[in-house]
Amino acid sequence: MAALLASAIVANLASASAAKRSPLTTSPSIPSCPTPGFFVRFGKRPQRSGLREYSPSSSVSSSSVLSADERYAEVEQQAEEKEEKFDWFSNWYPVAPVCDLDKRAPHAKKVMGIDVVVWWDRAEGKWQVFDDRCPHRLAPLSEGRIDPNGRLQCVYHGWCFDGSGSCKYIPQAPQDGPPVHTSRRACAFVYPSFEQNGLVWFWPSTDPQYKDIGEKLKPPLLPKVDDPSYSSLIASRDIPYGYEVLIENLMDPAHVPYAHYGIMRTATKPPDFVQRDREGGRPLEITVKKHDAAGFVTTQENGYSKFVAEDMSDQKNVILIFICVPVAPGRSRLIWTFPRNFALWTDKIVPRWIFHIGQNLILDSDLYLLHLEVMPQMTTINFLFHF
Repeated sequence: MAALLASAIVANLASASAAKRSPLTTSPSIPSCPTPGFFVRFGKRPQRSGLREYSPSSSVSSSSVLSADERYAEVEQQAEEKEEKFDWFSNWYPVAPVCDLDKRAPHAKKVMGIDVVVWWDRAEGKWQVFDDRCPHRLAPLSEGRIDPNGRLQCVYHGWCFDGSGSCKYIPQAPQDGPPVHTSRRACAFVYPSFEQNGLVWFWPSTDPQYKDIGEKLKPPLLPKVDDPSYSSLIASRDIPYGYEVLIENLMDPAHVPYAHYGIMRTATKPPDFVQRDREGGRPLEITVKKHDAAGFVTTQENGYSKFVAEDMSDQKNVILIFICVPVAPGRSRLIWTFPRNFALWTDKIVPRWIFHIGQNLILDSDLYLLHLEVMPQMTTINFLFHF
């Protein structure tokens, strides 16, 4: 039985205040590392600023004057407050696959509403993730270049920064003048970064207390991605709908025979199945085994959703890894890889772009439907935020 592995990284993008969060914003605490094997992460949808919500503290306290709906809302809110909370800004988030990054140039990315620039620090031999704003005039550093000394150079006035964010050169400053480039106000904001499993990860806080967070808490490990007995190609794509819709779509096997008709093979049907339409949709057996703030574990007909699949080295095994990254309200990024322990030779002769064509064909087949699904919601939210 094939193992289904789905890893979904989520964060709060609905809140306008979070989307415009300052790089100096701090997180209250460092969480413990998630239990290996259960990393499909979901959480309660945060409150959206600008939207009114029923609040018991601001309403008439006497339950005798509350309607049935209001009493129900009060009970629901009290129950949610007692549940475990997910700290959206105290976690690692993948920015991009290393195979898609060019060491000769900076790359603009957006994660959780934060604009970042990813660039190769030749001096330190690692990928750095900076806030995508030059401290001088806030020009995007991603529009700059890597100078001959391996530093990140702003395209606007030529300021140069090293991997620690320190400004090392201001062309307009006289050589015999004061060392203005050493001012703290001339430093770029640096996010903690980590390379693992062929991905560049970042911690969404530039507060100094998280500078060495990678030594205390590493990103979630995907063992099979680096296993030499498995072959895996990594790909990514930005999607024009939110991460919550993306996750729900990936976890929904019922839409496959319809939205992906003729593209994806469906499960073998039971002997007593009576096909009633062209696509052959039918009830599916899915059981939720565990559900908490860290995610959920389910069993399905053809496998299960779990962070790390059980050892099945004596069988042909394919693992589906989906990493859903929140980009902005109504936008997300999907990073996927399908490690397998058979037919490894095909990756040596089949070009990577062939893999891209097949997988993107599946995404394209229901992308327009999902985009239209969220458009009315985004229009309402944008209207409320505007006023």
